[in-house]
Parts: sequence; C-alpha cells; structure tokens
Amino acid sequence: MWFKRTNGKRPGVAARFTGALAASATAATALVGAAASPASADVIEPFAKRYDESLYGDFKTIGNTVMGCPTTPADMAARCAVAASGEGSDNNNTFDMQRVDTAGTTAGFGSSTGQVEIPPGAEVAYARLFWGGNDGTYKFGRNQLQRCDVSGANVERSPGDPLAAVPEVGVAGGASAKVSPENLVQDPTTTNGPHYYTGEADVTSLFSGVTGTGAPVPVAVGGIWAPNGKGCVAGWSMTVVYKYDGPNEQYAPDRRNVYVYGGHVLQRSTSPATTVRVDGFYRTAGKPRASVTAYEGDWNTPGDRFLVDGENVTESHTGNTNNFFISEDDGSVDPRYRNNLSIDAKEFDVPEGAIPEGATDADLTFETKGDTYVPSALAFSVPVPDLEVTKTASPAKVHPGDTVTYTVKAKNVSRLPYPNAKLTDDLTDTLDDATYNNDAKASIGQISYAEPKLSYVGDIPAGETATLTYSATVDDPMRGDGKLRNDVDVLTPRSNCDEDSTDPSCGAAPEVDPSPRPVPELTVESSPEDGEIPPCTSTTNTVKISNESADPRIGAAFEWPVRKGGKPEASSGEIVREGAKYVWRGDVAAKSTVTITQEVEASCTAGEKVVIPVTSRVEKTNCPSAAKRPGRGAGACTSVIVTEREQHRPPPASESPSPSPSLSPGDGHHDGGGHHDGGGHLAATGSGDSTLLYGGLAVVLTALGALTLAVGRRSK
Repeated sequence: MWFKRTNGKRPGVAARFTGALAASATAATALVGAAASPASADVIEPFAKRYDESLYGDFKTIGNTVMGCPTTPADMAARCAVAASGEGSDNNNTFDMQRVDTAGTTAGFGSSTGQVEIPPGAEVAYARLFWGGNDGTYKFGRNQLQRCDVSGANVERSPGDPLAAVPEVGVAGGASAKVSPENLVQDPTTTNGPHYYTGEADVTSLFSGVTGTGAPVPVAVGGIWAPNGKGCVAGWSMTVVYKYDGPNEQYAPDRRNVYVYGGHVLQRSTSPATTVRVDGFYRTAGKPRASVTAYEGDWNTPGDRFLVDGENVTESHTGNTNNFFISEDDGSVDPRYRNNLSIDAKEFDVPEGAIPEGATDADLTFETKGDTYVPSALAFSVPVPDLEVTKTASPAKVHPGDTVTYTVKAKNVSRLPYPNAKLTDDLTDTLDDATYNNDAKASIGQISYAEPKLSYVGDIPAGETATLTYSATVDDPMRGDGKLRNDVDVLTPRSNCDEDSTDPSCGAAPEVDPSPRPVPELTVESSPEDGEIPPCTSTTNTVKISNESADPRIGAAFEWPVRKGGKPEASSGEIVREGAKYVWRGDVAAKSTVTITQEVEASCTAGEKVVIPVTSRVEKTNCPSAAKRPGRGAGACTSVIVTEREQHRPPPASESPSPSPSLSPGDGHHDGGGHHDGGGHLAATGSGDSTLLYGGLAVVLTALGALTLAVGRRSK
C-alpha cells in the first residue's frame, strides 16, 4: 500500500498538518511566479498504465454508488427519487446524500453490490477495483469547511481518514476479503472547492477458480469511506479482463490488446483537456471499446465530453453528445438507479472511424466546458491481428523499363502457431503496364501463380514472419493506366488484410514516371592495396563503381582481364568469367557504390608488372571500352602491381666487378600476353652500389701507395 504525498506511510495528524503547510507554501510560490498555470494543479495524479496485455478476450467494467437519497423530509426524498430516475432538474448538490450499506459489511462505511458477466468458458486474467468520492472538506476562500457543498451543513464522516480505509470485496457469493490498497490519492488542502480522494487495488486473486458460465457473477464491495451530507458522492468501479486460451468463434473471434489505466484529475470548466495516449497496438477490423470511471458527473449539467482521437463519443443511454458524464453505472444491483448521483462506471464502443484500421495509437480525452467531474480510471481494448501483413514496393519511383520488386511480410504476432495461412495478390492492375517476371518466392510455405493471381499457403510459427517477394518489369512504353497498385487479401481469419480491409499497409503502389529514366554517370576507381609486393605474393585489388546521382544506374557492365589469383567478389550484381575476361553486370543504386575485391598474385620475376585495366561495356563512365583503351598507360581505371627487385650481396674482392657498377632496370610489365620488356636484369641495390664503388677505389689507392713507397726505398 502506498499514499500520494506521504512517502509510503499513512498520514497522521502531524503529517497531515505538515503536508498542508508544504502545500500552502507551494501555492504561495506559485502565486509569486506569474508563469504558473492554475490548471496544472488539476492533475493530482497523472493517468498511468496499470495493465497491458494481448489476448483472446476483452474487458467488462461495472460499478455502483454507495450513496442514496435522504429519507426525510418527505418532499426532498420525493424530489431525489425523481432525480435518481433520470427525470427533473435536480442533481446531487440539491440533496443531503446518505451512505448506503446494501452489502452489509462495515458499519459507518458505504457498500453496494453489482454483477459482472463472464462469457462461457472464459477465465479472469485481471481485475482491478477503483473507489473514491468526496473527502468531506471544502476550501472556500481562506476557509477550510467540513462540507461537500459550500451551501450545506458540516458532513457526517465515516470513521478515520479516507486514505486509511480499506475496502473489502466478495465475489460469486464468497466471503468478503480486505483488499491491498494502491495509488491512494487525496486533493491538496489548498485546492479551491470540494476535495476528493481515490484508491485502487488489484483484486485478480479474488476471481481465482471463477470460470464464466454466461450467468452474472455477483460482486459485493464494502468498506468505502463516505460522508453523509449535501452534494456528497462516493462509489466504486471494477474492470474485469477475461480470456480464452485461443480464438473463440462466438465470444473472442479476434485477439485484442486490452489496457487499464488509473489516475486522479479534477476536470473543471477552466481546465485544459486531459488526454491519455494509448499505443503499442496495430488495429485491425472489429470494434474498439472503452470504459471510464469518474465522480460527480451531473445528469442535467452539459458541457462535459469524452473523445477518442478527437471524435466525440455519444452517451449511449441518452444519445447526448454534450453531456457524457451523467452518473450512470453498468452492472449495478443494489442500489440500482438510472442516475446514481455519484459515479460514472460504464463501457461503450468507440465511434466508427475514430481509430482507422492500421492505426497504432489512440488519444482518449476528458474535457469539459461546463460540468466539473473527477476521472479516475479508464479501460480500452482494440482488435489486433494474429497475422500482421504489410506490403511494400521498391524502388518507390519507377520509369519505363525498370524492375519493381514487391515484398509481402506476414508476421504471426500471437503466441500460437498460425496454421494454413492463405493469401492472394491480384496483379490485374499491374499487368496492364508491366510484365510479371515469374520469380515469386516465399521464406515459409508455398507460393504459386495462375495469371493474374499469386497465391500463398503456409504454416507460420508463433512470432515468425513469412516473407514473399516477386518482381515485375515496367513496359516501355507503358500502355495501361500508368498505375502499378496491387493489394494483398488474406483469406484466413484474424488478419489486418481481409478482403474488405481499408488498411493502407495491405497494398503498394510505386510512383510511376512515364519519361525515360535518366542514365547517371558512373565513376570507376581501381587500385591495389599495395602497388609493390615481393615476388609470387598476393595483394587485394579493389574496384569501386560509384553513382553520385539521385537516380539509380540500371544495367551497368564492366570487364577486366583474368589474372592469376583468387576469384573476384562483388558487393552487389553478378560476376561471370567469359574466356580470358571477368565481366561484372548489375545496378548501382542512387548515391551508392558497388565494391569488387580480388586477390591478385604478383609475377615471380623482379621488376615485372601485373596490369589490370577495367573497361566499360556501357556508356557514361570514366572508363573506356576495351576497343578504345590505349595499349599502355595507367589511370583511375587501371591497377598496376609491381614485383619488388631483390637485394644482391656484392661479389668477393677477388672478382673484378664490371667498371659499370649496375645496369638500369628494365621497364618490364605483364599485360596479359606474356610479353616481357627488360626482364632478367639485376636489381638496383641502393646505397650498397656506392659502398661497392668507393670500397674498390680505396683498395686500389692503398695498393698504389704501397707500391710507391717500396720503389722509393729501393732507389735509396
């Protein structure tokens, strides 16, 4: 159990006094800051998700007041009875409302009974109790009154504090049990006007062993803190989520996402609208539903509305579009009023078209321009597919002669296998302007074609996706209506793409430009990782084919001679060997590059070159065709790999080296025909050549000096 603004503890007198001082200080600070919005304080506890599940089932919301009409004086009792029947012009603020205890639980507290219908064979997946009402206080100017309405007398309170009271619940005639309160909230004492409190509890365990029979299941709720007095309100609601293990043809034909939210908002005529965004679903055919719980809605005070994605919801019991909160409850038994003068606890269908098929979120909005009310709970359910189907076309824009690829993805988003899934894709609207390429394939299951329809059948495991692809080539020229739209129809149940679906995800239509596609320039760059390597070793040669334009280049082709080494590999497109040449063919997407890599082996002869010229088989590239390529020369389209020259040791001193210390290396290269120029020459040996030269000269000069000295001595 936890409490709003009390750090998880029940507030004692000192704590409440301290809280009041803190709240007053906060209010004073807000008055100093001119930018503070007075409406922002109306959201006492923002709406938050309490439950979110996808299942074969739905929810039920019931509720009841724990307040009744006064029994005296007779005239007021009679007028109250008229108001409770939905007639007359009075509301709860006219009467001294009194606690009722029809469940016979705890003295001094309110109680009442209701019933919830659970379909045959269904089990309860979740149940949550909401309760609340006036806390018996009212701020009028600087005065803190013990009232629900400013004009009344002081109220007669239930024992203790509103947030300290613990409700009890009995289900299906069983003994009642105390709940474990959560999300307890009370209006700040600084709030002008009447003050309210609310609480919540998870009561799923109380439905343990309850299986639906179709007959109503009795529910008794007691221990609700409620003050007797003029205009006082109090009551409870319960949202029960039921489920089946799988689809039930009558009661749960579709899977649904079910959500339950709780909060505490003072929705005044001066307040901004309160919107709860619900997301995480994918809406398919079927009716979305919702329910609300709110206190203080008046039957005869208009201006209050509930909206779904901006669409106003009509109050189903009155047909009114400008007075949604009217103190009407579903499932009440004792007491049973048409206008219970306290609480709205009701469910309803969402307006047709408010949430379109294929939608993934919805805004649920409380607003008013008249009647003040206190929303505290809402539930929402939306049909979702077991088989979620999407279709796309690529590229998004095509020209005559282009190929468009369609991709259909059918994902089983349920927790159960989806056997024998069937869908068709009618190509009639495509074939008047394109030719099917007879290339359909499926990742799961089987796909077949009988003109003009593709048909798929397969078993899709839980959580898996069947991916279908096929392509069509746009006619050149186009002779039809210029549209390439086609839609998927799922023939098996619980899908977003049934035959009458309006979900835009079920179809794809690329934009068609009837003008010829521009032919963008391609830039080729060919280069080895290392341009000079040891004999008989390898390096990686890379050819990059780049398209810098905003249009794809379709049907490009380049070739280069076969060289010793590995097979070339391309990032896209196809490489084939044609005799002594490799040929790459493929498309280059807009703003992209195709990369071709190949391990190439250098010659085993020092100084020899392996030359790899890339030539083009198409126009508008920086590489010439093979016929126009010059016999020699390098450039961006040509790779040259040179074999390093070997390092030789100098000959012994006894051998007389050639007067010419070295020969110029040949300019040998290997250009595919086994031709050699200057092959077999010794390699230049760098600084070693100078060492050999000057070392030899030193030896000669030393010998000449010794000879001169010897001759001189003999002459003496």
